[in-house]
Amino acid sequence: MCIPYGQLDPKSRRILGIGNFSLPAGLLLWIFRSYIPVEQDWLHGVCGLLLGLSIGINLMMMRRQRRCGWNGDAQNPSSFPR
Repeated sequence: MCIPYGQLDPKSRRILGIGNFSLPAGLLLWIFRSYIPVEQDWLHGVCGLLLGLSIGINLMMMRRQRRCGWNGDAQNPSSFPR
């Protein structure tokens, strides 16, 4: 149930890129939070926003994929949408 990245439309690629970038960004901010000279409340808020954004976008993309009715088989390339 995996659509190859190259077959996604440009809008979906951009949204997926934002979601995939926000996860490591949020985790890096959380790991190095003691070294960042910003008030901890703001830093925790930004980390939570980035992690929530990543989770929300990835769930939205899974739902969009399922709603479009695509259930192709990775072993059978002829079943990929064109």
